[in-house]
Amino acid sequence: MSAERGTVRDASRPVEAAASAASAAPAELVVEARDLEVVLPSGAGVGPWTGTLRAGEQVLLLGPSGCGKSTLLRALAGAIPAHQRGRVTGTLRVGDIDPIAGGVLATSAAVGFLGQDPADGVCLPQVADDVALPLESRCLPPAQIGQRVHHALAEAGIDELSERSAATLSGGQLQRAGLAAAVVGRPRLLLLDEPTAMLDADGVAAVREAVTAAAGGEVAVLLVEHRLDDWAGERGVAGLPPRTIALDASGRVLADGPTGDVLARHGATLREAGCWLPRELEQQLEGAAEPGPERGTSPAPGPAPGPATEPLLTVRGADLGPRSRPVLTGVDLTVRSGQLLAVVGRNGAGKSTLLGALSRLDPPRRGEVEGAAAGLVFQRPEAQFVADTVGGELAASGAETAQVAAMLTRLGLDEQREASPFALSGGQQRRLSLGAMLLAERPVLLADEPGYGLDRAAAGTVLQQLREAADAGQGVVIATHDLRTVEAADAVAVIADGRLHGPMPPAALLQDEALLQRAGLVAGGPAADEPPAAAEPPPAADPAARTRPRGWLARRNPTVLLALLTGLSIVCIALTEPAPLLVLYALLGVGVMVGCRRGPLALLRAQLPFVVFASGIFLVNVVSRPGHEPWPELPIRITEEGIVLGAALALRALVIGLGALTVLWATEPRTTMVSLQQHARLPARFAYALLAGHRLLEELPRRWETLTRAHRVRLPLTAEGTVARLRPRHLLRCAFGLLVDAVRSAERIAFALESRGLGEGERTLWRPVPLGRGDALLAGGIAAVVIAVLLLV
Repeated sequence: MSAERGTVRDASRPVEAAASAASAAPAELVVEARDLEVVLPSGAGVGPWTGTLRAGEQVLLLGPSGCGKSTLLRALAGAIPAHQRGRVTGTLRVGDIDPIAGGVLATSAAVGFLGQDPADGVCLPQVADDVALPLESRCLPPAQIGQRVHHALAEAGIDELSERSAATLSGGQLQRAGLAAAVVGRPRLLLLDEPTAMLDADGVAAVREAVTAAAGGEVAVLLVEHRLDDWAGERGVAGLPPRTIALDASGRVLADGPTGDVLARHGATLREAGCWLPRELEQQLEGAAEPGPERGTSPAPGPAPGPATEPLLTVRGADLGPRSRPVLTGVDLTVRSGQLLAVVGRNGAGKSTLLGALSRLDPPRRGEVEGAAAGLVFQRPEAQFVADTVGGELAASGAETAQVAAMLTRLGLDEQREASPFALSGGQQRRLSLGAMLLAERPVLLADEPGYGLDRAAAGTVLQQLREAADAGQGVVIATHDLRTVEAADAVAVIADGRLHGPMPPAALLQDEALLQRAGLVAGGPAADEPPAAAEPPPAADPAARTRPRGWLARRNPTVLLALLTGLSIVCIALTEPAPLLVLYALLGVGVMVGCRRGPLALLRAQLPFVVFASGIFLVNVVSRPGHEPWPELPIRITEEGIVLGAALALRALVIGLGALTVLWATEPRTTMVSLQQHARLPARFAYALLAGHRLLEELPRRWETLTRAHRVRLPLTAEGTVARLRPRHLLRCAFGLLVDAVRSAERIAFALESRGLGEGERTLWRPVPLGRGDALLAGGIAAVVIAVLLLV
């Protein structure tokens, strides 16, 4: 790493030296790095770092965005250069493992990793199976696996979700499930990259407690976290990890030592670089005892409202949510010009649902939304990008060249004008997405968690842009779970119990501890009249539960069913006469209706594609085969040979198609993959890769919906002031975006699977799929029926 990237200050005093002086028997060494430096192809990087982590030690890794915190964590996990290109110098050991040479699979037995994106932290379709995967990789007995899975999920606060499909979980629930998978194997080193970014205050408390329980004096924890106040809780600085490694903007070590000392000596430098600091420390640095409203005290005055306060957008008596069930009922809200309105609530309470209705993307189930057009900035800014360059992204909002140039300067993105929006950092992407919507000049601007995952500098820039928009006369609505954003707002509305409370002055909320807890802004149990996770679907609402196979065939081993399908297909291919094929088709249809509990109409509807295909085969053979013509007077030539062969080929397609449908209806992905591992010796890597692919496929409809919605709000409004529909060229752009998103997710899921120890070695199966007497009876019965048909027909 080049010298101009910074100098090392205060990093020459190893923390372990002090620990050794205080104790004759220091804790076991977990990580040892000497002159470790990682440089990515872009030139960014981290290090050099010389230091250690010991068992039971909890360490905070602090620094501004882009300084290399995530890069260091990925290097410790073995992902660089195995999964991400980069030049690594120096030496690094995790226990007896060299992560750089061994890669992720080598470190998986010693390292637990939880990344930033919760959607990619759960690899398999079912939560319990995903958490069990690291234990299967370590060949634990199945009886122990069940106990450990239950314990890990209980510590994360989501034990009731063990049998839920990952596709039905909220971002916060996925984050907790990912944490359970990271700690269940009792790793020696636990790496956490912003594990609370998607969580409300109770979720943060649950994750913190789970991490503390997982550490238990034996695990070294390295934590990257922006939300220091939320992590520390009421204890302030004393609630943070005891040790902090601080990085400067260049990625070099600024300080390494006790957290209180590091923050006291370098807090001003870190704050200036853009880091979030605990509130008490920021108050000291600002030289004021009370820079913002404090709960339970008389708050300082909030921002002055804009000069104009006329209503721009009004919601009256609205019930909001999907058709299956309302998320919010009886919503009454007025968005006014010159006002910055914060909307707060627990994870899944309905904040995004409210923004969807205000943007006119989601019509209310009941009631009405009237008034000015609104632009919506989505939580994931990359979902809204519609151009290939940063400059083109701003120009796509209909702005003139001079306006685009001014906005680039305002966003600090002049040098990235020709860069791809997808190549920007997270903070730059968020600023670009917001700038593009500002150039659209909608009267109302909506922003969904605009500070998600941002450091102090980036979050401050985004909030300033929103504040300036409100001061210029726009109505601004922000969905957030950040107290500092609430303090900067003119008014705040709280979503709890499926209803909207307020708007009210921020001071009123900040002084009401019970309402703060119901809003998810501070930790605490829900109010007595509010059931936990009220907005989340109960387990019975799991789509996977409604589509699980039914009937006698659903209890049969999937490997047996696949083998029978293969054998039946071979028999059908060998037959050239339609009569036996017709009998087999009729018998198979009856068997499917009985064994899978399918009615005749459902059976016919499901076979329509096969019927169309079979009809085409029949007609082609009827008119193209040479032979005897029974009806020479017809205008087209039809032969007896064509009828016989066409009917045989068509019935062959119908029998094989119905057999494939039967296997599909009678099996589900997990049991099929486990059975193929167990009985057909399918390699575990292939089986779990297919399951992970199924998990990704389950996500694609939701991601497609997000992309199309995000692109719709970028389009000019119709003459009636409504949100326009996407045209084919827009859909093509969305399809490309979905492909890019799927490829990136596949890369992250591949890393997550390896981090759970999925390799070529021996492993156990937690919940094997047995072969029973019913499977033998089924195989024997079908064989007997087929033989009888062949002999008698």
